Amino acid sequence: MLHKQEEIKFLLHTYGIKMSWLADKLGFKLQTLTYLLNESPNLDEDIYLKIKDVIEEYQLELDLFDSNGSELITLFDEDKIQLGIGERIRIFAKRKFGTLKGLADAMEISPQQLQQYISAKREPGSKILIKLLRLGCDINWLLGGTEKAESYRLYKLETDFKKFQDSIKQIISIVHKLETNI
Repeated sequence: MLHKQEEIKFLLHTYGIKMSWLADKLGFKLQTLTYLLNESPNLDEDIYLKIKDVIEEYQLELDLFDSNGSELITLFDEDKIQLGIGERIRIFAKRKFGTLKGLADAMEISPQQLQQYISAKREPGSKILIKLLRLGCDINWLLGGTEKAESYRLYKLETDFKKFQDSIKQIISIVHKLETNI
């Protein structure tokens, strides 16, 4: 299992994120971030989660439209592909279902089986890929790291639709309360 600092450094390297960019997004000096990731005996949980959020935000918004790709995953580098697929499944689960368990339930597999794909202990076969595709996962992005703008737009539409549904539920609840008080 990777330590927090090693995991963050791995993600920075995988996504081609510069430390100076991350430090700027976090409001840290570059020297402070470098110390936290390289020399500090332990990384505070709040800072770790904040860094992970910034990296995920980068992955969701900025990297989707980056056409030059600072580090392309090739078919011949199986370790990077497997780690990349697992991380991408994790991102898809958080985007669409909020949790890994939510994705596992939707796929009708056990959370333990899903965890094997995420940790690269197992490679997802065609049945798993089809399940992910039917749930709305962009398979091109999952396997190759490139996501079409349409996939991002679909994600945004789904997010907006969920917010709209929540608003409708709140309105219905308020109307129902008003009707019962009259």
